[in-house]
Amino acid sequence: MNSKFYKMRRNRMISGVLAGLADKWNFDVTLVRFLFAIFTVANFGLGVIIYIILASIMPTKEEIEAEMYGTGPRKRKEAQAIDDNEGWFW
Repeated sequence: MNSKFYKMRRNRMISGVLAGLADKWNFDVTLVRFLFAIFTVANFGLGVIIYIILASIMPTKEEIEAEMYGTGPRKRKEAQAIDDNEGWFW
């Protein structure tokens, strides 16, 4: 994965910002939440403002992966069946 920050839909409690940061830096989600709570209390709610800003601008991990690897317009189930008698191979 590249160096972008992202939210995660898995392990989220509100919008997944802290779960995404924990996944990005390979930390335990509970530890990141605990440190965020201490930061928020120590700075009189500044963490909540930062969280709201990050939640509104950060993409989800799934969006980044779809951007990197693409999601084609057709899936295998939707592909057209080929009849053996159509002469498609010589």
